[in-house]
Amino acid sequence: MLMAIIGGAGLVGTFTVPWLARHHQVRVLDRKPSPVAGIQSVVGDACSPDDVAAAVDGSDVVVHMAAVIPSHDDPDPAMVRAAFDVNVASIHLALTASAAAGVRSFVHISTMSVYEKYAKVTIDPAAPPDATRPYGLTKRLGEQVCAAVAPGLGLAACSLRLVYPTADEDWPHWRAADDDHRPRTMRMRTGRRIPVLAASDLAAAVAAAADYRGQYRPFTITADVKGVSVRPDDTGDVLGWRATRVP
Repeated sequence: MLMAIIGGAGLVGTFTVPWLARHHQVRVLDRKPSPVAGIQSVVGDACSPDDVAAAVDGSDVVVHMAAVIPSHDDPDPAMVRAAFDVNVASIHLALTASAAAGVRSFVHISTMSVYEKYAKVTIDPAAPPDATRPYGLTKRLGEQVCAAVAPGLGLAACSLRLVYPTADEDWPHWRAADDDHRPRTMRMRTGRRIPVLAASDLAAAVAAAADYRGQYRPFTITADVKGVSVRPDDTGDVLGWRATRVP
């Protein structure tokens, strides 16, 4: 199976591509070459029709990992615009290019940040997303693009809402992108610990989602099996996947 990963040289890709490349043929599209040996690397832009078409050509599965994350506290207008371009518009581009290339399934990497109060209150994943800050808002709009467009294209698609993905070597702690500080424990506002998601478990979830053939839906990809931050749902039963690294 050839898996095209858009944004595969970013944070989540850095965690997961090495594992995926051991089990599948992988091609990565990113603005910088992938550091992973033995994969096809397409240097290009997730917002470029030509670059995306080249990346998905001949692929069986497309995984969209590209994302822009504006600051929560004081978002820069240019970053917010980039977030709409990458987190929303490039999803539509990738879906249409995938359908044109005969791709059989599409996996959108999303986040529990689609909920405004995530990590403040326990989230019901069946509730409609309500984020208004730029990152969560654009990611939930990206989910809506998948839900609206994929069925008409005849494309099996799903979104994976991640809960604090982290490198295996940092687990059970979490380190933010470009964070020089030590990995830290994530907690609810109440102080309860939120289990973070090991990269190997995330990669296995991506592989399981690549085989999903049902109607579009989001899945909760988490090691939080006790429901501290998000209530358990049927993700494990539907995808045949469960986190193995659980504190």
